[in-house]
Amino acid sequence: MAMANESAQKLTIAPIEAGHTKELGRICFEAFKSIHDKHAFERDFPTLEAGEGVVGFFISRDDVHGVAALIDGQPVGSNFISFTDPVAGVGPITVDPERHERGIGRALMNAVLDAARERGVEKIRLMQDSFNSRSLSLYASLGFDVREPIALMQAAPVNVVANATIRPAAAEDVPAMDALFVEKYKVSRGNEIGNAIKYGFSPLVAERGGRITGYLIPGFLGHGAAETVDDMAALAGEAGKLPAHQAKFFCPLREAELYRRLLADRHRVMKVMTLMTLGPYDAPDDVWMPSVLY
Repeated sequence: MAMANESAQKLTIAPIEAGHTKELGRICFEAFKSIHDKHAFERDFPTLEAGEGVVGFFISRDDVHGVAALIDGQPVGSNFISFTDPVAGVGPITVDPERHERGIGRALMNAVLDAARERGVEKIRLMQDSFNSRSLSLYASLGFDVREPIALMQAAPVNVVANATIRPAAAEDVPAMDALFVEKYKVSRGNEIGNAIKYGFSPLVAERGGRITGYLIPGFLGHGAAETVDDMAALAGEAGKLPAHQAKFFCPLREAELYRRLLADRHRVMKVMTLMTLGPYDAPDDVWMPSVLY
């Protein structure tokens, strides 16, 4: 369907085709490079291959809906929305830096919101770079509310003395991990937890007395929940022993006790992001960590 018209060039939004993957990966890399370099932040996607990899990963998923922005048939941007669990997570959304201020981002957002409405999904969330005033204004104008300031942190390898045993998560741990997340976050994330084990995201659990008391899935697509700050601190310290590109997590800044503990354990703040929501939302109980989606 036609979405806009500028200088006789027609913008359309359509499902992503396999042939678009490489170009959309390049655009993803260039878009994040442009905004992060402008504000002197570390790049989310340090290489072209990383941008291509994340776009290819989302395109390959049956539980992720992806759309491309095309001008005269050529890709100029993309957006994704995850329908893995009851809450839909939006992103990454990227537009060719040479094509900003033409309504492409709004068209891409409207496309994924329409897809959610068609599926009857009411709870939609995303994470926004706080330094990006353009995207903050766009999401607010589409009805998203600001909920939480979130610090993206680079994990440090720390041997935390804790009562819990830290070990890799296994498939049989998924029900207990999800039950803990539901207790803290009020919604299920069971399918995503299972996928983290399936795709090798190195999820960790804290176990005490034969009972799971916390878990952390490191990385941009990871998240976590725990009964105590000590449990989450032990998980974060273990996550810091992973390769640097994976040893990351998101800490809600209003979880003040957890945040101060993580700083004391030498985990480093990389940037601050904003959790935004559309539709019903219940504030989580401590201790919890979101992903780059929600």
